Amino acid sequence: MLTGMANASVVMTGTRVIFPSSVMEKTIQLKNPDAQPYVVQLQMTDESGKADKNSLFSPVPPVFRMEPNTGQSVRLIFTGKGLPEDKESVFYLDFTQLPSLKKSQQEQNQLIIAIRNRVKVFYRPVSLEGTQSDAYRALNFSIVNENLSVENPTGFYLPIREAKLLINGQSIKLADNIMLSPKSKTLWHLSKKITALSGSRLQLIFVNDYGVDIKRERVL
Repeated sequence: MLTGMANASVVMTGTRVIFPSSVMEKTIQLKNPDAQPYVVQLQMTDESGKADKNSLFSPVPPVFRMEPNTGQSVRLIFTGKGLPEDKESVFYLDFTQLPSLKKSQQEQNQLIIAIRNRVKVFYRPVSLEGTQSDAYRALNFSIVNENLSVENPTGFYLPIREAKLLINGQSIKLADNIMLSPKSKTLWHLSKKITALSGSRLQLIFVNDYGVDIKRERVL
C-alpha cells in the first residue's frame, strides 16, 4: 500500500478578523513557511460554505502565488453599508491553497489536494458598549421546563468552547463549541432536573478576539 501526506502550510496570523465600523478596509497577514510555493485563493462565503457573490466584503488580491518562506498582505475591503449599528454582524472568509507544480511535475500522475481554511469576520460597530471579553458577565439565565434559558443582551457574539453548571456537588454539561448571537435567547438542555439556580456556579470557556480560550466562572 502507498500512503501520502497533505500539509496545510499557508497560515493566517490570528484565527478571526475583527472589522471595526470606523474603517473601510483591514489588512490580513498570511505566511508560507514551507519550502514550496502555493497558489492561494480567497473568497467570502456564506454559513454553508458556498461562495457569497453578494458579500459586503472583498479580499484584494483574491488569487495570488506565495513563494517559499514568504509573507503576503491581503486587504479586506468593506464595500457595503446598512449593517446594524447596535450589534455585531458575522461573515466568513475562506482561503484555499494548492501546491504550485513545476513543469516537470505536471505530466506525472499524482493526487493534489486543495486545503481550505475558514475564519470568521466580525463587523463590530464602534458604538457598542463594553467589550467582547466582558460580555459573559451580562448573560442572563433562567430555568424553562427542563432547559436552561440563556439570554445574551449584549451586541457581541460570544463563541463558547464549553459551558458547565456546578450545583450540589454535581457538574452538568451544558454546551460545546457554540456561538451565542448578540441580542438573542437560546435554550441549553439540562441532563438533570434542577428547580433553582440560586447558589450554583456557571463555568464558561469562551474564545476572545485573539482566538485564546478564556476560562471564567459566575455565581448564579
